[in-house]
Amino acid sequence: MINSALSKNIDNQALVVQLEELLNQRKSNLLKELFLQKSFNQFNKQYLAFRKKYKDAKWSIQLLRNDQNKSFLDIKIRSKRKINDQIYNLQTNQTVKLETYKNKIKGYEVIDEESILNSQNSPLIINIISPKKVLTGEKYEMNLIIKSPLDNSLTASGMILLKNEDTNKISNDLFGIKPNQSGGLFKYIQAPLKPGSQIISAIITHPKGIYLITKKIKVDL
Repeated sequence: MINSALSKNIDNQALVVQLEELLNQRKSNLLKELFLQKSFNQFNKQYLAFRKKYKDAKWSIQLLRNDQNKSFLDIKIRSKRKINDQIYNLQTNQTVKLETYKNKIKGYEVIDEESILNSQNSPLIINIISPKKVLTGEKYEMNLIIKSPLDNSLTASGMILLKNEDTNKISNDLFGIKPNQSGGLFKYIQAPLKPGSQIISAIITHPKGIYLITKKIKVDL
């Protein structure tokens, strides 16, 4: 039993190393060999859409732990993107649950995620305070606090809840952005009554830059 567990850990570690290498090398044809067909179809659709926006993305993947037939990965993605002559930096941190079958990826689920997109020369430095996991029906706080005092320029902010399928359809008019002089953005949020996840997006703007965050929070019984 010990040898079996050790072998599985080695196999999964090798799979994670290959996954990181091929993502960074942008070799979609070889990535396919790491997945079962159905799982690859799901992944490839999302991956190609992401690569279209972020062509120079760098991936860092660490195996957190193995749990029976599942593995948990810590994934970090860093990239840049040009939008209307402005360069934005992307930082994404994910915890992903991976299911494998015969050393191939059978399925995966993003357990929690925090994605930050901010203009490259923005003076905004923001601390994000929120839980990674909440209970069904729980009322919790989502706080974005401006860390360093800015000049007298006015900031504005807004926050919305998203459905899973809406994460690629965010537009500024959804946020209901309002002037803000409180030093951040603070909001109480009600978790859904069913387990799953909740996705929140928030924005803080300044005359010299924009700070956009999308956060996925796990909802448990």
